[in-house]
Amino acid sequence: MRLTDATWKALGIAAECHGITRADLLEQVVRSNNLAFPLAPVLKQSQTNLHVEQLTVLAEQVLAELKLGKQASSYKSAQKALRRLIELVTTPTTSK
Repeated sequence: MRLTDATWKALGIAAECHGITRADLLEQVVRSNNLAFPLAPVLKQSQTNLHVEQLTVLAEQVLAELKLGKQASSYKSAQKALRRLIELVTTPTTSK
């Protein structure tokens, strides 16, 4: 069986949440014939984490393009702003 790293990680998280192994979780999913069983919320969270990682890499590239020293106040301000942007983009909004 071949899985992406993100799916393998999500499967591990889901299994851990249920207190079982990945193999046991897969057996339960197949036996129940419910392929969405416990993975849907975990996969969504895993995808969010993946997006955060991708955005963080992009933010680091943008910061490098500024050609500022890492101790420069403008570098730190830009870094803080990019972190906040990533937080806002990846955090689910709650309706009031």
